[in-house]
Amino acid sequence: MASSRILGSGKYVPEKVVTNFDVMKMMDTTDEFIVERTGVRRRRHAEADVAASDLAVLACKAAVADAGLTMDQIDLLIMNTITPDHADPGCAFFLQGKLGLPGIAVMDIRQQCAGLIYGLSIADHFVRAGTYRHVLVVCAEVLSKRIDGSYDGRNIAILLGDGAGAVVVGPADGSAKGIRSTLLHADGRGAKALYTAAPGCALGRKEHITNEDIEAGRVHFRMDGKAVFNGGVEKMSEAVFESLRVNGLKLSDIDVLIPHQANLRMLEAIITRTGFPKEKVYANVVEYGNIASASLPIAFDEARRSGMIRDGSLVLLVAFGSGFVWGSALLRM
Repeated sequence: MASSRILGSGKYVPEKVVTNFDVMKMMDTTDEFIVERTGVRRRRHAEADVAASDLAVLACKAAVADAGLTMDQIDLLIMNTITPDHADPGCAFFLQGKLGLPGIAVMDIRQQCAGLIYGLSIADHFVRAGTYRHVLVVCAEVLSKRIDGSYDGRNIAILLGDGAGAVVVGPADGSAKGIRSTLLHADGRGAKALYTAAPGCALGRKEHITNEDIEAGRVHFRMDGKAVFNGGVEKMSEAVFESLRVNGLKLSDIDVLIPHQANLRMLEAIITRTGFPKEKVYANVVEYGNIASASLPIAFDEARRSGMIRDGSLVLLVAFGSGFVWGSALLRM
């Protein structure tokens, strides 16, 4: 069976920079509090007329160009977002139209912050099976449109930014480069530690959404910060060691570790827990905040373009998100 690899990557972040001092105008918080708890100093916010698919278009075009391909060579489009253009149909359909890809298969996945890793796994299996040759995987978020600066919502609102990242997966064609493994996990027992209750059909009534849902804040993210933080540190650390075990590697074999950019304090805790060298961990959460699923592909693209990831580098991606969902992807570049 053939193997697959990442042929190209791309990203897009909005031009508007939002500092912690700007966030202080939106809610009751301080720069000192945000930096101490999260390490975030800046993030990007899209303009009001920009949707997730708009950000995704720019990241996709950059990734396809980086792969040396044209858009008509894409066979399958996979999109992950928790901030879709509309409630339905899936956001991938709106993106498909904007990319000019009529007729190909498209797929929406909802794997939250682990979207890239799940998307890579799906793409890898399709390419290795020979079903599709070039798969475009994109993660895009407009989290600034879901900010709730109330007392109940600000623990997550201070983190949120916007952006999109994409990769093209294709055949490795006999090269030693490629996707070595994708290891996927989930535990729905933690689903309500970070979730949005409404709209939904599990609220014990006929109405899909009500004014009371809005007034009570059920339309906004609600997070058990301690459970999410501890879960993220534990599961991303476990994902590092699982990937090493499955692939018969040592920690020193990994050239670059890129974790989901949830919170700088979480990344620091993972470094401590795993003993992984800090200088080999790529982090941009200080500049962009938490962009949910888009964080990982944006960080991957930046690490490539910065020269941190080189030809032949062994790169480990790990992520953890609401659900709970987590996993890893090991790549030989």
